[in-house]
Amino acid sequence: MKKLLLIYVGIFCSVLVFGQTNFQKLTLDEACTKAKAEKKLVFVDLYTSWCAPCKMMADKVFPDVKLGAFMNERFVCVKYDTGADKDGSELAKMFNVQAYPTFLILNVDKGLENQIVGATLEPLDFMNQVEAALKASLASLGQQYANGNRDVSFLTDYLKALLTASMNEKAQEVCVALFKVLPDTEKSNREYWFIFKDQALSPVGSPFMDFLFSHFEQFTRSMGEEKVLNRIAEAFEIKLRDIIRGREPMDDLDKVAKQMAPHHFNSRERMDTYVALGKALREARKDNSEKGVEKLLELCENEFPKIDGEHLVYFYFPVTIYIANVGTEAQYKRVCKLHEYVYEHTEHNPLRIGLGNMLSGTKKNK
Repeated sequence: MKKLLLIYVGIFCSVLVFGQTNFQKLTLDEACTKAKAEKKLVFVDLYTSWCAPCKMMADKVFPDVKLGAFMNERFVCVKYDTGADKDGSELAKMFNVQAYPTFLILNVDKGLENQIVGATLEPLDFMNQVEAALKASLASLGQQYANGNRDVSFLTDYLKALLTASMNEKAQEVCVALFKVLPDTEKSNREYWFIFKDQALSPVGSPFMDFLFSHFEQFTRSMGEEKVLNRIAEAFEIKLRDIIRGREPMDDLDKVAKQMAPHHFNSRERMDTYVALGKALREARKDNSEKGVEKLLELCENEFPKIDGEHLVYFYFPVTIYIANVGTEAQYKRVCKLHEYVYEHTEHNPLRIGLGNMLSGTKKNK
């Protein structure tokens, strides 16, 4: 009877293991050898110990039976902690992994067929992503590109595949190649809007966004004015807040303000505030004078309470920390009062948490 019970337990455990995505404890070399023998590809889950979305995928998505059947039929699956496993760290370096989780689809020669970046909440959605990735082999497309294929249709498909895989650096290169062979009269057509709406490809300052600015009327005819203005507003917002928080050069500010001048979008008033804030910050940093810091602080006191927390959170802390560090004792106290006011009135939780931590630290230091 005990023997029979053990058999049942063994069968039950096997169903649990093989019903879900079967991540095997293999080195990458071993996985490639096994995949070659079984005529499969290699699926690699690159994760880190501190990545919450990685854990969610492991706990909620990969145990799904339907996904498991799909994955196990097509792949030898392995997973590596990039901070602890040699294969993981080498793959992350080889394929320039910047975000987690990242999922690699490799051929048996360790060539990249495709990759998926980021977590997905639903197993079926992830299955669809993997299925789409299998249909667009980056290895094959990359070889055709290297061999000189510059057909517009091919370059468009390759570019879309690269963007889907978040391979932005290569996507920039391919987009430049596409622009060289695509007539200017066609670039504003609806089928190429994906280039201009992609922030990684077309930030303010890129040749693609410059083309949109200089052919604004053509784009509004093909896409509609509202959609084009919304995209322009988004691009300016990202550029300006990155200038304010030091991720983009402050020298770009005047050019950006000039580029923005002809466009009248819904968030224009907030963008004008960003420009004023950037200019005040630039002036204050020239010599850290009390007068310059005072002008910046007054602008913050007047404008920060008007800006929604979801926008303010991007640059609130770099600006106020700068003022607190270089300002007078009186200016420091006003910064603390601004913290208290924004904390009490904002509904944006990440901003409240950050402010709560700062206010708590201020009280401890008294």
